Amino acid sequence: MGKKEDYVEKLATQLKLFGTRLDELKMRTENEAQEHKTRLLREISDLNAKRLDAQLNLHRLKETSGEVWETLVTGMDKAWGEMKDALHEVGEKFRQPR
Repeated sequence: MGKKEDYVEKLATQLKLFGTRLDELKMRTENEAQEHKTRLLREISDLNAKRLDAQLNLHRLKETSGEVWETLVTGMDKAWGEMKDALHEVGEKFRQPR
């Protein structure tokens, strides 16, 4: 596989794991107080929307080449880093006392 294919495969796998983690967090909200649960579900929903957007961008990325591909990879890497940080922050909210 080439660099592009490796990158696309790696990102697709990470997005799948990200979706799984969001599903796990959503299930964990069942044990939360209603106000806290509502806030967490909103944040999880926002993250899921970003995940879906990233999947769309990944699809676009597959169809590009050259300089456009390099530009999209830079944007995807930045977006992925932000998504991972946001997922970590939401996960940490389950550990905080209410």
